Order: sequence, then structure tokens, then C-alpha cells
Amino acid sequence: MVQGESASQLQEVTQLLRSVADQLKLPLTTIARQAELGQLTGDPSQVDLTTVRTHATAAMTLVDCYLLGLQLMRDQATLALEPVSVSSMLAEAAHELDGFAKQYGATIDLRIGGKYEPVMAHRSGLKSAVLSLGYALLEAYPATGKSLTLAVHRTPHGIVTGLYGDYEQLSAAQWRKALELQGRAPQPFSALCNGNGAGIFVAETILRAMETKLRVGRHNNKQGLATTLQPSQQLRFV
Repeated sequence: MVQGESASQLQEVTQLLRSVADQLKLPLTTIARQAELGQLTGDPSQVDLTTVRTHATAAMTLVDCYLLGLQLMRDQATLALEPVSVSSMLAEAAHELDGFAKQYGATIDLRIGGKYEPVMAHRSGLKSAVLSLGYALLEAYPATGKSLTLAVHRTPHGIVTGLYGDYEQLSAAQWRKALELQGRAPQPFSALCNGNGAGIFVAETILRAMETKLRVGRHNNKQGLATTLQPSQQLRFV
């Protein structure tokens, strides 16, 4: 941490690091079991390389998103936002999440209803937040056959992008409670997932650095987590 950062920010970073470190146990355990299977059978072909690659990618993405979140938090005062196409960013994220979704018997549903002007955001930060959130929500699914929807829609307050699914038990009160318990409870999101929800908190940290926030949202009868972004003013007079 750089000199001058507040004690509260140091505590926040420590809690987030603890959550990320604990969350990494899941993909690393999966990879280790696949390696053990190859050793026990003496047959490398028994190792599911797709599973290994998918979970390794998820683990590396979580670490990358965490590091980016720290960087954006540190640079928040001077963070330069730029016009970003939410539609193209969501399409890229949906493609990257697809393989991980299949590991959990789930599917990715991309919903972009219409054309949207660019929003002001940090592009890599916004994509990282979506990916981090996507991995966390997919792990939260209790059964196969589910669909995680990545969607964008317009409201009077701005352009909303979010990830939605069968999370009827998720409420604004539970979200606020989870933020309070972050890094202090093994399952701060007990109503949503069995893990510690590290990816959700990483996404929240990244978005907060961009002066927006993650919140509980609802779209097309599905519940999830979303953020509201402001349209870029640069193209208004073109």
C-alpha cells in the first residue's frame, strides 16, 4: 500500500485479499484432482484438459481482476474514463464465460435489445467487473440447466448493464448485509452462494472506483446484480 492511504482502505483491501485467496481454493482443488486422476490411472488421457484449462482461466481471471481493482482504487482520483460500447463489451464477456458456464451445466444468454450509445467507463475495468461477477454467479448455481443472462437496457437514470438469473432470494437488504460481512464471514452471501462471493466483491470494488456501484436489479422477470452507467456526452452533437 502506498503512503497516505487510510486505515479503512487498508482494511478493505485486506478483507478483499482474504476473500480472493479463499475463493482460489475451489479452482485449484479441481485442477489438483484432475492431476491426481492422471497419476492414479497412469493414463494422461484420463485428465479432462478442458476442465483444467477452464478452471485455471477462472482462477487467473479472478487474480487479474483483483489486481486491477487495487490499481483502480489507488488511481481513483485521477482515473480517466472513456466512451465504451457496453454491447460489444458484453458480447466479449459472454464469449469468455461460455466455457465456464458449461462446466456447471449452465448457459450464457446475451440480451442486447436495441442500439446504445457509448457510456463513460474504464473499458478493461468494466469488462473485468462483468467477468468477475459472471464467474461468481455461475458458481452460485445450485443445479444444472440454468441460464445466466448478460443484458443491457435503458432507464431514465442511465444505461443499465447487469447479470441476471434465478436469484429470487436475492434482495437489497441481503446485498447490504453481505457488504458488511465481506472478509469477516465465510459465507457473507449465504442466500446466494455457498462460497465467499469474492468475485462479486471484486466487481463491486472495480465499479466503485469508476464512481458507480453494484446493486440488486431486476430485468425481464429475472433477479441479479447490475450497475447504471452514464452515456457519453461526446457523441450527443454528432
